[in-house]
Amino acid sequence: MNPAAHKSAGVRAKMAAEQLRCCRLCPRRCGVDRTKGETGFCGVDDSVRCFREMLFYDEEVGLNPSHQVYFAGCNLRCEFCAVAEWNEYPQQAAGIDINDLAQKIAERISEGAINLNLLGGEPAVNIYGILQLLARLDPSICVIWNSNMYYSESVGELLYGLADIYLADFKCGNDKCSEALLGAKDYVGVVKQNICQANAHGEVIVRHFVMPGHIECCLKPILHWLKTDAPGVRLSLRADYVPPAGAIRAPRDYACQKDMKIAVDLARQLGLNLINERQTVQTQAR
Repeated sequence: MNPAAHKSAGVRAKMAAEQLRCCRLCPRRCGVDRTKGETGFCGVDDSVRCFREMLFYDEEVGLNPSHQVYFAGCNLRCEFCAVAEWNEYPQQAAGIDINDLAQKIAERISEGAINLNLLGGEPAVNIYGILQLLARLDPSICVIWNSNMYYSESVGELLYGLADIYLADFKCGNDKCSEALLGAKDYVGVVKQNICQANAHGEVIVRHFVMPGHIECCLKPILHWLKTDAPGVRLSLRADYVPPAGAIRAPRDYACQKDMKIAVDLARQLGLNLINERQTVQTQAR
């Protein structure tokens, strides 16, 4: 965290609290008063609810071991989400005291964590609690914003200087797929804007899970856009898409070696800053 930004984290938390009174933190713009217990699409009020925290050793290269802290609630409905129950019913997650969580983070740092990894769900819908948390932490802690990047401009402004690394999921490359798979038809434009803004203020790693049947419609448009509009960002191509049981719109198969080779070859041809490409290919070679 930038020390100057860290000093303002408490003030920013108060600004976020005001935004909860008529919530517009994401493009859904629900307008509910979360300070009165009302909930919109994400299902989150003004409390802080975490459903998992752990040391993690399989994040992108250079980020391990990472202390992952999962916040309940999300503004997307990805059919293939691995933690869907905590997104659809976030109030079932345990509420947590901010001071207790800050202490746990300090403990994980002493155990070897080299960063704090904020994810969920979606951290943006929990920005109020996260800002309270960051205000209590040592500013030397490296903070990863692990996000679907589907949030309003105000969230990006509240984060500037506090997030050191943006681990940005870019799931779909067109509005038709994003509406079908994520439940958000305006997803692509919002994510592009937020990646560009993040790239102007911090280090960005764009992560794309290669999905079977979505090479032409999603993978290729995303990679070409990165080439022209987001120069310098690092790219992580992941082979660990897991098809959901009873998939309706989501792909029903795992990513195959052929798809991964197409993805890696195109990234190289475009001159993108591809990371852990050996891991990417080997994941499917096992």
